[in-house]
Amino acid sequence: MRRVSSKVIENTIYEALITATYKLPEDMKKVLKKAYEKETSPIGKIVLNQIVKNYELALSEKIPLCQDTGQIVLFVEMGQEVIFSEGFLLSAFNKAVTSVTSNGYMRASSLSDPLKRGHGVTNIPPIIHIDIVRGDRVKIYAMLKGAGAENTSTVMMLSPDADAEVIQKKVIDWVVKNASKACPPVIVGVGIGGDFEYSAIMSKKALIRKIGSNNKNELYAKMEKDILKEVNNSGIGPMGLGGDTTALAVNIEYSATHIASLPVAINLNCHSSRIVKIVI
Repeated sequence: MRRVSSKVIENTIYEALITATYKLPEDMKKVLKKAYEKETSPIGKIVLNQIVKNYELALSEKIPLCQDTGQIVLFVEMGQEVIFSEGFLLSAFNKAVTSVTSNGYMRASSLSDPLKRGHGVTNIPPIIHIDIVRGDRVKIYAMLKGAGAENTSTVMMLSPDADAEVIQKKVIDWVVKNASKACPPVIVGVGIGGDFEYSAIMSKKALIRKIGSNNKNELYAKMEKDILKEVNNSGIGPMGLGGDTTALAVNIEYSATHIASLPVAINLNCHSSRIVKIVI
């Protein structure tokens, strides 16, 4: 067994969240620069150039990539051989988020009540998904998820006899209809199977996959490539102003599902795909 202090968790997440606000992951930087080089639309090229300049400026000045610093989503892979000490683990998450917000690194965007729209000041609680895994390490993916992209998400409960072609068409139609509202070029996360809520979790978790990686299953890998091609053929382009680059990647995750069900969830991430990986 390995003992990990909750205070270490709190301090590590605090620093990671600050970094995530201004530092775009390297895989995103590379794919955006590559998209700029390949873009044939003059206006699309201008927009991509501005996106590249934005993340370079954010990094050099250590200022947020976007005014919407996002809702905090934590995917936690917790080793079963880890024992947490010096406080309650979930309190450590909340304290880190509270400190990052109160110290001015993030905008206070979370509302305490979704209907009364009461304004919170600390962005707590974050959205947390915990998986128990083998080992004595804690791995955390912290995602800052902007509302514009989040608002273009959906879950579809398809007929269980739907095949890959039907699913592809549903995904393509949804993305083409909504991508311009999600600050494209976007990352498309798709969750197939599971149940209603798990398909949605998979679609969001798909967004943390490294850009350029493909699903290990050949069928789903082919679907990723086909959907990406068709979405980019739509001509929506960067920021919806026209061009070749509407999506930078399509990532599909899948899981076992009920014989009478076929959930399919879609979750988009904007070009400011702020994700940081923590290993403790």
